[in-house]
Amino acid sequence: MKRFAEWSLFSLFPRHCPYCDVRIPGSRMLCEECENSLPRIAGEICSACGREKKVCTCKKSANYFTALAAPFYYEGAVRSGIHRFKFRGAGLNARAYASEMAETVRGRYPGIDFDYITEVPVTKRALRERGYNQCSLISKNLSELLGIPFRPGILKKIYETEKQHGLNYYLRRGNLTGVFDSDSPGEIKDKTILLCDDISTSGETLNECAKMLWLYGAKDVYCITLALTKMRGDK
Repeated sequence: MKRFAEWSLFSLFPRHCPYCDVRIPGSRMLCEECENSLPRIAGEICSACGREKKVCTCKKSANYFTALAAPFYYEGAVRSGIHRFKFRGAGLNARAYASEMAETVRGRYPGIDFDYITEVPVTKRALRERGYNQCSLISKNLSELLGIPFRPGILKKIYETEKQHGLNYYLRRGNLTGVFDSDSPGEIKDKTILLCDDISTSGETLNECAKMLWLYGAKDVYCITLALTKMRGDK
């Protein structure tokens, strides 16, 4: 009965690759071409910035988070897929993205006993424009896949800022100062937290969120994103 229900669902609403948007059979998570060509982060990896050491320029700079990890670089079909996910209503792709991120968490953070997962917050305006918080969708699915509780809304963004990707390194650092807060300090103290975002460019958004969690007494903050931009020496 379950198989018939799934077949009926996929017949009415055919699945599309969450990266390139090509139609795929219901049994697949992504198309064959993307499976073989996505810009995966592999090999020797810097735990501080999550990138391959051969492209890392962070020099293990001090952060409020303990480590950062991601399955992909923000390039090609990954970039196109995230754009549709954030701005074109492709919220159903969250499950496929969370599946890749769950594998990364298992591989990069073995043995870490997380108390819960929470998300990088968005403002009310961004939520109205998109109709959903993309990081919450990923976090919820990640919670189900990893068996780690999801605590939405631990952090809040208290005012709008310029978009990080349009700023240089120095402006990014100041753009987010004091922009995050929490109404739930009791849920933060002494906790080991997995902080989820969709993309990390310079790491400043995650670091500012982690700083707030640290100020409220978090034990450790580990970060997971779907994609990272490659560093280009703009520091």
